[in-house]
Amino acid sequence: MKKYLIFLSALLLPHFAALAHAEDEKIFKDALKYTVKIETRVEIPFDGDKKGFSTGAGFLIDESRGWIMTNAHVVTRSPSHISVAFYGQPSQPAEKIYVDPYLDVAIIRIPVSGVAPEARSATPDCGGFPEIGHSIGAFGHPWKFSFTGTRGIISGLTSQLGGELLQTDAPINPGNSGGPLISMKTGLVVGMNTATLDNDEDQNTNFAEPMHYLCRVFDLLKQGQDPSPPDLTVMFTEDLEDRRELVIAQSYLDPDLLPLQVGDRILGVEGYEAPIENEGQLIHALRGRLDNVVLKLLRRGKPLIVAGRLNPAPLITQRKGIYVSGVLVAPVQYRDRSELAQALRVNYVEPGSIGESRRIRSWDRVMMVDNQPISSLEQLHRQLKTAKDQQKRVLIKVRHVSSRPDRIYNYKNISLEVEDLRFLGEEEPKTANNNS
Repeated sequence: MKKYLIFLSALLLPHFAALAHAEDEKIFKDALKYTVKIETRVEIPFDGDKKGFSTGAGFLIDESRGWIMTNAHVVTRSPSHISVAFYGQPSQPAEKIYVDPYLDVAIIRIPVSGVAPEARSATPDCGGFPEIGHSIGAFGHPWKFSFTGTRGIISGLTSQLGGELLQTDAPINPGNSGGPLISMKTGLVVGMNTATLDNDEDQNTNFAEPMHYLCRVFDLLKQGQDPSPPDLTVMFTEDLEDRRELVIAQSYLDPDLLPLQVGDRILGVEGYEAPIENEGQLIHALRGRLDNVVLKLLRRGKPLIVAGRLNPAPLITQRKGIYVSGVLVAPVQYRDRSELAQALRVNYVEPGSIGESRRIRSWDRVMMVDNQPISSLEQLHRQLKTAKDQQKRVLIKVRHVSSRPDRIYNYKNISLEVEDLRFLGEEEPKTANNNS
């Protein structure tokens, strides 16, 4: 009997292996129907982005709306020109409808008529996280090899890079970003290819945004609700010993919004069943619930409930800035921005521009223009517009971090010609000389 079973196993094993390979091929063939190639061009980059042209991936998430999900860094958090191409189809323009300031995710839109006839929406796995060892495939355009699949396993779930990310050994390279990470068992999309560890000694330590979190953003958008994370001006202590504790190190929140204190350990969010162990879980639990926030805390060793509300983070698609003489100035958006005495900072300096020739550098903070303190982007625009109309230079006082051992800051007074003045992000503010 034993010999018969061994013989039967040997006979059937190749058959089962062939079936498994056939299923894998079908899963990747299906991925061709919902994966797209995305090309992005940026002329004036905000901080964190680069000027130029780049290629990434995305996947059709709602064919009835023409919605495509991708990484925020693929379409950028700056004004950009985006085009999308389905497999075997020409490219077409796309527009951003939502870009998240916390997760590396964006939703872009093409006309429904532009959805390829054979295309279908990807099926996301929104229920949880795949286990370590789960077989997965990454799909995208690595190193410009278009519509390419690679395989691996789920290596773990990590919060060491900020929010929670799936870790995988499936090869993920430039061009894969924004593409689907697919379960090779179910064919469902379990994540979105996002990053790789940039280390010459690394061997396939790569990361993906979990669909568990991305589905929440997508579902809120479909319901017509704002999926924005909270404008959480709170700093948390680093969990160096992996205790899975979320403890407040500093809070800049208005106590009238939510009365948090330094040392509070956040345990949970009312209406969200799972305990809160890291920042990514907290952000996820708060999405769509900002008007009525109830937190379960441990304060000085005692359990406590605090209630209030939180403002949504500013929309990335409405980000504002001023471009002048090759220099982009924008408001500081860091959580601890109130630590800074001035909130406008140089984000970008165009190589070869007038601004570069006047020694303006990224990270310079604009303090004064023509001896007038500058407290807002609109005020800066008025000063520059007046100087432009009068065809005169402006004197800009900037502050930057010093490299000298005896001081924190250095200051510069810069005489600047006002050329190519643009207000980015919204309609240009009206001034005494601009009443249209």
